[in-house]
Amino acid sequence: MLSEALDIIIESRGHTIWLFFQGPFNKEQIPNIRRKLEDFIRDGNREFVIDLEKVSTIHESVAPMFLNLLNFIKGKEGNIKLIFKNEMVSKAFLPYKNIFQIYTDAKSLSSGGFFQRLLRQGNFLAKKTGIRVSVPVAIIFLVILTGWFISLGIIINMQKEQIEEQEAELRDYEQWKQVTEIEIEDLKSRLKPMIQLGLVPDSLSQ
Repeated sequence: MLSEALDIIIESRGHTIWLFFQGPFNKEQIPNIRRKLEDFIRDGNREFVIDLEKVSTIHESVAPMFLNLLNFIKGKEGNIKLIFKNEMVSKAFLPYKNIFQIYTDAKSLSSGGFFQRLLRQGNFLAKKTGIRVSVPVAIIFLVILTGWFISLGIIINMQKEQIEEQEAELRDYEQWKQVTEIEIEDLKSRLKPMIQLGLVPDSLSQ
C-alpha cells in the first residue's frame, strides 16, 4: 500500500538541484514545496530537475505551481526540467507540454537533442489521442519529410534555371529580330533607287 506521505529526496549535482518526489502530491503540500524551491532560488540556484515519475497521485494545482516557479526562475535566467512518463502525471502536465522541458528519464535528459524532444511530443500525443508512434517510425518519417523538402527544393531550383534559360533565349530572339528588321530596312533603302530606274522588279511593296 502506498504511503500517505510525500517523500522528497534532494541532491546537488554540479550546478543543478535534483528533487525526487515519491507518493501522493496533494494540494496541502504545495505551499511547503513552493517555499523550499523559492529558498533554493534565493540562494542562487538556477537549474532544477524535478523527478515526478514515482508520484502516485497528483492534485490539479501542482502543475500550475511549477508553471509559476518556471516563469519566476526564467526571469532570473534559470530553468526547470521535469522527469516523468507515467500516465497520471503526464495527463496533469498535458496543457503545459510545450512550455516545460519534459524527459522520460535521467538518461534521456542527458542525451537531450531534437530526437528526444520529438519522442516527448510523441509520448504526449499518444496519451492524448491513443495513437502511439515509435521512435524509429518517427525518425523514418522525419527522414522522409526532410527528403521531400530537399527534392522539392531541387525541383524548384531546376525550374528556376529553366525559366532563366528561356528568358535568355527570348532576349536573344528579340535582339536578333531587332537586328534583322534594321538590316531589312537598310536593304530596302539600297534597292529603292534601282527599283525606280527599273533595274530591279518592284517586289518590296508586295
